[in-house]
Amino acid sequence: MKIKGILLDIDNTLYDYRKTHEIALDAVFEFLINRYSLNKEALSSTYVAARQQIHAELSETAASHNRILYFQRMFEILKINALKHSLDVYNLYWDTFLDNLKVREGAYDFLEHIKNKKICLLTDLTADIQHRKVQKMRLFDYADYIVTSEEAGREKPHPYIFMLALQKLRLKIGDICMIGDSLEKDILGAVNLGIYSYWLNESDNSTNPNKLVTAFKSFGELIGYFNE
Repeated sequence: MKIKGILLDIDNTLYDYRKTHEIALDAVFEFLINRYSLNKEALSSTYVAARQQIHAELSETAASHNRILYFQRMFEILKINALKHSLDVYNLYWDTFLDNLKVREGAYDFLEHIKNKKICLLTDLTADIQHRKVQKMRLFDYADYIVTSEEAGREKPHPYIFMLALQKLRLKIGDICMIGDSLEKDILGAVNLGIYSYWLNESDNSTNPNKLVTAFKSFGELIGYFNE
């Protein structure tokens, strides 16, 4: 298959989201502990509860990922003035997040290797913060397009978000592939449309779930699949 274009996930694919998120959230908790002498375990459980509530209320929308809504709800549960601190801790979270964001080893080598391909970043979450990540990682040196779930009005694995990316690239399904870490959202969402996919699966279980899927564990390995 001659690949002309690539749909590329950002979070947990190009960098380790979970590790970066934990560092940023710890910075928020430290700020609140120092300000209000709160217990970290209680803070953590309240944040989780707030996040779950927002996800339930705004399911399958980009807004369901908005950290300022999580923090606002967290303060409301704690009976702390949410208007006073929500924006401050939101900015603290994302400033710390971006300061600690580290691109995965080999990712830039891979992006240089596929510079002759048309790339559309395909990602859930709100447009503002995803553009900030693009700036931090200088992904504009490699990709010309982005589709966020906020723009599409739907999240992966909904087919519309993939089709909007195809429209931007002006390519057909047989011309592209998907690269991502989430089996359900990135990979099976693409495969359901007949899009060949490369699945970043760092676990010991690397069984390919579909004939249209190739699992890989590192970007160094992935480069080998794009040698023409």
